[in-house]
Amino acid sequence: MKKLLKISYHLILFLALSLLTSACVKKNPGPGGTSTIKGIITGQDFNAGELEIQQLTFTNGSQLEHGDYFLLNEVKNGDNYYIYFKNPNWVSPADPGLQGRIGLEIIFNYSDSNVEIAQAVKNKLTSLGVLSFNMSNDNDILTITYKNRMPVADADNGTTNIGIDIVNQGSADVLSTNLVPMAEKRVYLCYGENTTPDDDIKTNSEGEFEFKNLQIGTYKVYVISETPDLSNQNEEVSKTIQITTKESINDLGTLQIYF
Repeated sequence: MKKLLKISYHLILFLALSLLTSACVKKNPGPGGTSTIKGIITGQDFNAGELEIQQLTFTNGSQLEHGDYFLLNEVKNGDNYYIYFKNPNWVSPADPGLQGRIGLEIIFNYSDSNVEIAQAVKNKLTSLGVLSFNMSNDNDILTITYKNRMPVADADNGTTNIGIDIVNQGSADVLSTNLVPMAEKRVYLCYGENTTPDDDIKTNSEGEFEFKNLQIGTYKVYVISETPDLSNQNEEVSKTIQITTKESINDLGTLQIYF
């Protein structure tokens, strides 16, 4: 009986020590500790450019002549085009053969409406495959919206009397070459595997931040940055760091954002 009690005593003591050790090892990250995570937030100034938007308003076939053309730029792979009209009743060449551009032939009849002419031009451009712009039709108006923010030479009606309207002038993005400390920038801290912030703090005038009184564990630090693309959405810039020692200062380094 005494032997059994002795074994039970040692077993209980072993289990207690195991639970205590396990609790120490598996201690959750968060406040209540003695360690610090620090870092710096720097930023690069980014100003988004503009998409070029052009509108072409077409006339009917009776207002076109065999061999008339207009100019359209940055159509595909950076190439500039001239788009010319050919009436099948004429035997003379319609192609003006403009140097430095690619010709695109549109077959038309004098009886074609302005809507039919607009659709014929759109269909011909579509047949080229992947273009530098998207197109949409509204009756006789063909709207061309370029996919990339960049300056584009304006379309020209050439020898036709189609209307050319530049709805929005294209311009390129402007990205500064200087990195500056981001003062008063909010920085977020997630404990362990948490996906939402458990704490946040603002940087000082030098872009520096410190999260103090943290326990041993894994942490994610992140800030919100603008995105230099066409999504017009913000994105998370983050780093993960592990505190392994009490009373330690853990340098996260630099998080770089766009603003």
